[in-house]
Amino acid sequence: MSCVHKTAVIDSSADIGSDNTIGPYVVIDGHVKIGNNNIIDPASIITGNTTIGDNNHIHGHVYIGNLPQDLAHKGGSTLVRIGNNNIIREFTTVHRGTKEGSATIIGDNNYLMVACHVAHNCRLGSDIIMVNAASLGGYVEVHDHAFLGAFVVVHQFCKIGSYSICGILTKITKDIPPFMMVDGNPAIVRGLNLVGLKRKGFSQERRELLKKAYKIIYRSGYSISHSKEELKKLEDNKDIRLLLDFISSSERGILLKSSNDAS
Repeated sequence: MSCVHKTAVIDSSADIGSDNTIGPYVVIDGHVKIGNNNIIDPASIITGNTTIGDNNHIHGHVYIGNLPQDLAHKGGSTLVRIGNNNIIREFTTVHRGTKEGSATIIGDNNYLMVACHVAHNCRLGSDIIMVNAASLGGYVEVHDHAFLGAFVVVHQFCKIGSYSICGILTKITKDIPPFMMVDGNPAIVRGLNLVGLKRKGFSQERRELLKKAYKIIYRSGYSISHSKEELKKLEDNKDIRLLLDFISSSERGILLKSSNDAS
């Protein structure tokens, strides 16, 4: 049985699972579906066509499922989908999709710190950390194990690759390849995210191969097409395949400016 504070307001159409703790002045409005063993702290609002999985902790004054900040939104049923084991801290906002039937999606085991913003139609994978006030524009993709520092701002339609790290106050307008360390305004690739890779259990052998890939892309002077051909010689390795697939699928283009060629 769930523990629901007497001041919480829950729509009769909401579907609430078992063993949830719903705090004072929480508002759950509309066709919201919430799984089991979640904690929703005081004064949070969950609205719209929102589905939340199990074992999430939604802290106070979070707003999930509000209208997108997009003039293209003309009403209709749009969605938010949130997985399991996420921590969403105070004053974070997650907006629903823009076009009919579209969704904003957050996976599992993510940690969104105070005052983060996830805009309409964003897609977040799993095991991601967004530090205080990191903000994503519409249609941004953040892949598994990425780390976004405080006050990072990501332009709409950009992609942030797996195991990458974006330093505090970074302005991102291009796609960030997996495994990279990025910082600054304008953003600059500083090198590999070596500390993060060690923490994630990457062996020295894996790190050394990624160093070689980094040098091909950012130190060889090759064009991106030539760099891809060189990387293909190593593509029987899963990390190199991940890197190649990301570069090949990039629509905005990857960030190519590195600390060596910064003015």
